[in-house]
Amino acid sequence: MNEDLWLKGALHCHSKVSDGLLDPEDVARFYEDRGYGFLSITDHEKISGVKRFNGIYQCGVEVSRGKCLLGEQYHIVALGVEDPTILRIGEAQPFIDRVNDEGGLAFIAHPYWSNLVHEDLVQLEGYVGVEVYNAGCDVEVAKGYSAIHWDSLLSLNKRTWGLAVDDSHRYIMHPLDADGGWVWINVKDANPDEVLRSIRDGRFYASMAPKIVRFAYAPNVLEVESTPISRLDLIAANGRGRSISIETVMGLINDWTDPSRKRLCEGILSSLECVNEGLKQKVYLETVRGEKFMVERNELGIVRLEVRMNLNYPYVRVELIDGEGKHAWVNPIFNL
Repeated sequence: MNEDLWLKGALHCHSKVSDGLLDPEDVARFYEDRGYGFLSITDHEKISGVKRFNGIYQCGVEVSRGKCLLGEQYHIVALGVEDPTILRIGEAQPFIDRVNDEGGLAFIAHPYWSNLVHEDLVQLEGYVGVEVYNAGCDVEVAKGYSAIHWDSLLSLNKRTWGLAVDDSHRYIMHPLDADGGWVWINVKDANPDEVLRSIRDGRFYASMAPKIVRFAYAPNVLEVESTPISRLDLIAANGRGRSISIETVMGLINDWTDPSRKRLCEGILSSLECVNEGLKQKVYLETVRGEKFMVERNELGIVRLEVRMNLNYPYVRVELIDGEGKHAWVNPIFNL
């Protein structure tokens, strides 16, 4: 992870200007009180502003355009647009093109909820990413996760980022749809243009809760340090990658150290060593194929993981899951 400044960002939410419960000023206060440093209210077909937000505010909008293969429309979120004449554009691709021409950015909202298929996403160009998680769609109809849509694009070498958002409408009414998905944006300076630039460049990660303290990548070496998690997934094209969970690590330790069960590790591990350091334990594993892992855990879960293995896939991305099943998504690394 780079140094500089990290801003917690809400990229997709609604106010009374369209169909939200709160006035724009109350929406700004809601996110300000929860530590957000970047906010864009993206009302349906209307561009909303706020008088005060103790952070960076960018005007935004959500539009419904075009017709997809299964008959639904694209829902497109645009940030950094202020000219209301942009809303007169009736088709998806011209709308995205105009957003980019004006210096803004666009992403595809809730692909699963919108009934989008791979062909729908491939035929559009110029959007920065897709919502890999949408809290409102999750708590309402259980269609909040869209990682499959994201991976299908990445498998075609399309440089596409994954965003987590609220799509909040109710805020304080159950089922709660706010402060459930956000992005941590890495910026050099706290100004609106720099925030949009960082999002365009993929200098952010998406989260529902897990926070990444350190992320480093070199050829065939990956290091991740975070708040406690129960599982870390390395996801790549086709059936490649690895899933490393606390359950699997503990199971391997138990089998390796039990003479009656060590044979179960044959064909998997060549060595395993545990080093206790106060309240933490480091577990060093090497597979029979020469892959090396260091898993550091405390009583709450995995807090650091080092991976040394062949990562020379067209793309590889990292997904973290904590003990409550909440995810974080690191944007993909491309090895082209």
